[in-house]
Amino acid sequence: MQSKKKRNHKTMEQVRNILLVLLAAFVIFIFFNLDIVRKGESVFSNTSSKKLKFAGSMDRKDYTDTELERIRDYIKVRNKLFEEVKIEASPQDKYKEIAPTTEILFEVHVVMADGFKFTTPVRRTQRKDLSLTILAKLDKDVQAYIELKKQGKKPTSMINTM
Repeated sequence: MQSKKKRNHKTMEQVRNILLVLLAAFVIFIFFNLDIVRKGESVFSNTSSKKLKFAGSMDRKDYTDTELERIRDYIKVRNKLFEEVKIEASPQDKYKEIAPTTEILFEVHVVMADGFKFTTPVRRTQRKDLSLTILAKLDKDVQAYIELKKQGKKPTSMINTM
């Protein structure tokens, strides 16, 4: 009777150990595949945030979380294309308080992963439309760059018009 209990206890312990090993393997599998879940973004280094820089009198803190997220999402989707995206923005009247209708002057400096660089011309927009206008201009230039690459050209410069 005693040996039957011992065998049963030993079997239960082995089953528990196997389940713990499987659980640990599952957790490790999930941990190392989080990059896939995050669409190529590393859990430990948010690369789209590192690639996004700010210059001018408007810094990262002057943008809303929604605006920053929208810009980071754009960069994240095209992560392999970009080395750096720097937004240089300043109010047209430096002494006036920034409101939704304040005129903002901005330009975007981009360094692509293959070393190609371009800068958008200085543009003016209202503060409330800043992030959308930045993304529209950036996307237009990135699409032109992609089109040049599709044609087999290795662009060295891009004439940028309004």
